[in-house]
Formats: sequence, C-alpha cells, structure tokens
Amino acid sequence: MKGDFYCRAVHSVLNICLDEQVCGKGCPCYCGMKEDYFPICEYEGQKIVEKDTQNPMDMWISTDKAIQEGKLSLFPKVKGLDKTLAKAYDFAANAHKKQCRKGTKIPYFTHILTAMNYAVDLTTNKEVLTAVILHDTVEDTETTLADIVREFGQKVAGYIAAESENKRPGIPARDTWEIRKQETIQHLQTAPYEVKMIVLADKAANAESLVREWRQKGDGIWQKFNQSDKNKQAWYYYSCAKALKEFSDSNVMKQYLDYLEELFGKGMV
Repeated sequence: MKGDFYCRAVHSVLNICLDEQVCGKGCPCYCGMKEDYFPICEYEGQKIVEKDTQNPMDMWISTDKAIQEGKLSLFPKVKGLDKTLAKAYDFAANAHKKQCRKGTKIPYFTHILTAMNYAVDLTTNKEVLTAVILHDTVEDTETTLADIVREFGQKVAGYIAAESENKRPGIPARDTWEIRKQETIQHLQTAPYEVKMIVLADKAANAESLVREWRQKGDGIWQKFNQSDKNKQAWYYYSCAKALKEFSDSNVMKQYLDYLEELFGKGMV
C-alpha cells in the first residue's frame, strides 16, 4: 500500500497515510523527515532513508531474520543513546513483543515511543524517562515490580507502581472500568510531580492515537474498549487534565487538550 514504510524502532511495517507513524524526538532512531514526509532513521551500523521505492516488507523480512539469528537486538542500537535508556527500550520492546494496540495490528510498542515524544518535552530526568519507557510493563506484561527493581532500581519501580492501575484480576475489566478510573483521578490529586509527568505523557500519547484512529473510523472506535460510552471516556480524559493542572502552560498539556477537543468537544479544565 502506498504510504507503507518499515519502522526499525518497532520492527513493523507502518503506514504514513493512515497516520500510523510514531516518529519524533522520543524515538532515538528519528533524525527528521524528508520532503516526501517519509522519516529518516539512523542507528548504529546503518542509515536508512525510508522511501516508497523501497519494499517495506522485504526490509522487515531481512531484519527479522537477523533478529531471529541473534545478529540484531529487537530494539536497535543507537549511537549516543544513554545506556540506561537503551536498556529500558530493549527491555520494554521484548516485554511487549507480539502485543498490538487494541483493535489494530499496530505494535503496542508504538505507544511507548509516542509517550516518550511527550515525556522529553516535560523533563530530562533520566529516572522519569526510564519509567515512561517501562510504564506499562508491570500492568500489561508478565514483568513484576521485583524485575524492575532488579534491573532499573527502586526509584524507577516506585514511579511505575504509582502510575499503574489495580486491574483487579479475575473480575471482567468492563465491570471495574469506572472505579479504576476514579481511583486514578483521586490518586493524581496527591501524586508526586514526577508521577504526574509520566501520566501526562501516557495520556497525551493515548489521546493522539485515539485521534488518529478516529479520523479514519469515526465514533465506532469506542466499541472496542471496556468502556464504550463516549461521554464517560470524555469524563475520564478531561478529569485527568484537571488533575494535572500544574502543567497547563506546557506544550504537552496544550496538545493534549487540542486532542480532547477534537474527540469530544471543548471541556472545562
């Protein structure tokens, strides 16, 4: 399909025309865009300018073969990338391997890179950025907090624990959606500033993904979620914005509110 390109960071074929790209300064492979809007990616040992004259699937096949043979890591090595962040990217890429964004074939790891696009606008704190990369590993994979403590330290694990929901295993997610979201909003009232940065980056990334899909499919996107009521989704996203009001002057919050206005209409924050 015209617009397809191979994204080395998420090891997948994405499509620019469908707004699937995750390129931005949160991805260490990203170096900018060409005039045709295809991304320029650069990583250790290779430099690829993605063009529609290259075959994205052939690029995926050859890279996947090298990954399976142990010649390449799942997440690419990038020159100059901080060692802790490089380790976190690699850890998260493997933890979320084979997971996709709900109702799509887009790798879940795209969410991590999109969240980092926002996080790097909020902070240079390496422990916070590490927690952003890993923020869904405990909630959505087999990773435990003990794993995070062992690999990345107590502070990073504490940020992740404070940001993660209590999903109440054994109870259908639809039945617990509202109470879980109420708990998140209440927790944000007194959460540390660093945790709030992680939450804002996460919510802005979710809102961006929703807007991109909504532009293609309309309000039918809500049917795939545990909460299909658009008004309740609006309540939750706007309530998070209110709880994160100390970031009201940041570019990230302004972008977040722009997304919410496009999705739901203007709210009171």
